[in-house]
Amino acid sequence: MRTFSVLLTVAAVTGFTSPAIAATTISFGTPSGSLGYSHTYSADGFSVTASGFNASDDPTLLYGKNSGGDEVGLGLKNDPSGDHEIYFGKGYVQIDVSALLGRVSDISFFTNSTTQGEQWSIFGSNSSGSYSGLALLKGANESSGNLPYLGDYKFYDFVSTSRSGGKNFLLGGLTMTAAVPEPATWALLLLGFGGVGGMMRRKRRQQHVAVSFA
Repeated sequence: MRTFSVLLTVAAVTGFTSPAIAATTISFGTPSGSLGYSHTYSADGFSVTASGFNASDDPTLLYGKNSGGDEVGLGLKNDPSGDHEIYFGKGYVQIDVSALLGRVSDISFFTNSTTQGEQWSIFGSNSSGSYSGLALLKGANESSGNLPYLGDYKFYDFVSTSRSGGKNFLLGGLTMTAAVPEPATWALLLLGFGGVGGMMRRKRRQQHVAVSFA
């Protein structure tokens, strides 16, 4: 049972900890230009789908902006200023994170093009093309943070709430950290490997005995 003992020793030394997991960032500045009513972004096996909706919850065209500096991110083509950003009272960008639930431990976002003190809010929803209730998170200027209450919502809606001054902003992108097994899960995996190793060792012994008495 040497294999089993070695695995338990390794587990004890490491404390069943897992290696560091690198974060994956998806930039919403690429591709650029008109993207249709929805667009799926993928990186490192993770994917999210963005959709555009106007103030009446009808589909509206997304726009990818990649003008350099802080003018990089996702907006809406119906922006009356011509900036192609998420403009106050003109709609919102909805991000579908359902494909990530259970696979990531957290999702952070970042905003761009908010140098005039633009204000934004994030709402949660479990229905495509709608949101209601109180904002889950509010901010102003270029900011970043974790999407709140991850697991409770399939969709996150990004809305401009600036009534004066700068009225539009860009959703720059998302950063995701892969979920890692809990220590108890690592322990079960190691025990399973140890058991397989022990079975293989017993099988080799039985084969050896059979040959010796032939």
